[in-house]
Amino acid sequence: MESQLKAKTMPPPRRKRITESLITSEIDGLTITTKVSGSGPPLVFYHGWIGNEDTFGMCHEAFARHFTVYRPAWPGYGGSTPLPHFSIEDFIELGKKYIQKLGLGKITLVGNCLGGNIAMEVVARYPELIRRLILIEVHAYFPRYFFPLLIPKLNKILYQTVFKTATGFNFLNSFLPLQQSNGNNGWLYTWEGFERTRIDSALDFLSAIHRFSKGKFASYRETYRTNVPVFYVEGGRSFGPIGEFGKLVNTYFQNLVVISIPESLHNPVVEKPEIFNERVLRALGLEA
Repeated sequence: MESQLKAKTMPPPRRKRITESLITSEIDGLTITTKVSGSGPPLVFYHGWIGNEDTFGMCHEAFARHFTVYRPAWPGYGGSTPLPHFSIEDFIELGKKYIQKLGLGKITLVGNCLGGNIAMEVVARYPELIRRLILIEVHAYFPRYFFPLLIPKLNKILYQTVFKTATGFNFLNSFLPLQQSNGNNGWLYTWEGFERTRIDSALDFLSAIHRFSKGKFASYRETYRTNVPVFYVEGGRSFGPIGEFGKLVNTYFQNLVVISIPESLHNPVVEKPEIFNERVLRALGLEA
């Protein structure tokens, strides 16, 4: 009886920590840095407008128990070298070449925010490379409130004032759900993202999304379709263009599963990583 009681009250065994390594890949003269962990079929994370190799750092271990996880940084982000005046088409082709360079075959592709927009285009153009797509809080392309950041000279002043100073960032955070810390051990992930991102790269990303959306978004609702399995993760406080995109996912994706995480605000990957891991892996038929 006593041994049975002990067996019932013993804590579950601790899982062995999964280590990560930093690799670099040379693609078209660019150096792309990537953090890699785990083993199994390949899974690639695309970070959004403000991100780097560490954006998905709080969930890589859970996924690395089932996949070989790749977390690259876009050019000009994290440790990757800049690509001046790039286009979304440049990023799409870079995504294809990245998969081919590493010899990954068909991948699970995960994209959040504006990184999810690029992931969608990789799927549309190169579906043979993608096993499944996981999208997290994606924009309906260019956010209108970013228009001032397209104005030459003024954009750098605004970016420096709003995103690179504590006063400006705290003001912004007062009315946008940027979520400084909640369930993530106090990691100020958005602040760190702005601090680690080159100003020119961040502004070029917005300019590229704006040009792409001007040319395509008007007809997007009627034209974008994919049969690749898509898992769409929505937070609990989706703002503006993200809420707009969420209303259209059933139109865009013919093989869709929606995963709701109302406990988070905009980015459950870093706001509620344990819940994100459990619900997404469960949707994939895997254990967290």
